[in-house]
Formats: sequence, structure tokens, C-alpha cells
Amino acid sequence: MTDTEPAVVLVRTFRASCERLYRAWTDPSMIQRWLTPGANVVEQAEIDLRVGGHFRLQTRGPDGAQHRISGRYQELEPGRRIVQTWIYDGPLDLLPGEETLLQIDFTPRDDGSSEMSLTHRRIGRADVREAYRQDWPSCFDKLDPVLH
Repeated sequence: MTDTEPAVVLVRTFRASCERLYRAWTDPSMIQRWLTPGANVVEQAEIDLRVGGHFRLQTRGPDGAQHRISGRYQELEPGRRIVQTWIYDGPLDLLPGEETLLQIDFTPRDDGSSEMSLTHRRIGRADVREAYRQDWPSCFDKLDPVLH
């Protein structure tokens, strides 16, 4: 995979500062409240917040299935940008343990809100890209109330 492969790109505006959005991506207590799609819940979030540091999430679906996501931070610019690898470790066969890349950019707006742009790259299969394209917005729906 290269960075020129098709990517999932989503942009959303939140009524929160860039710093608050950054914290929502990097504070385990906040992550546990939103960073999983739909009716899933985050059971555990471990964060080593430094470039090269590792993160690990364990989530549970309504059916009881446990899902694991892990990766490493490649770039951390508080209130501006996060670049991290993203590996879904199962149990769904659709999303094999391939290392993908997330870039999250935060841009302040004049009205006090912030724009968050998520670019999810290095996804080799169209069906996997579509799964992420469907799942990220439901995560963002859960993020909005966490910010207030």
C-alpha cells in the first residue's frame, strides 16, 4: 500500500476547540466514550502518548464479540494534527490485521468551532474502505456530546 491508494476522507465541524478535539483522540477516559462505531462500546483504552508510542483499544459489540484495534503514533501536534497507524486485529474477517494510516487534522473556525478532517489511507480493498466510510460517521456522532 502507498499513500496514493484511494483513501476515506471525512470532514466534520464540531462546536469545540481544536485542543478539546485533540484531547478527545488522546485521553483514554474520553476515547472510551466514543471511539467505536454504532452500538459498540470501548471497554479499554491504553495510550502511550508520544511519537513512537503505542495505543490499544478493546471494544465490545452488542453481540458480545470483542474487537481489538492497535497502532503507533507517528506524529503528534497538540491541537493541530495526529498521524497514527491503525490496525484492526479481529475478529471480523472483513478487516484483516493490515496496518492502515489515520491522519486527523484540526482547523479552528472564526465562530469558535473547529473542523476535523480524518483521512484514512493504506486500505487495500474497496469493501474495507466502504466499511470504514460507514463506521467513522457513527463514531463522530458519539464524539459530539463528549466534547460538551
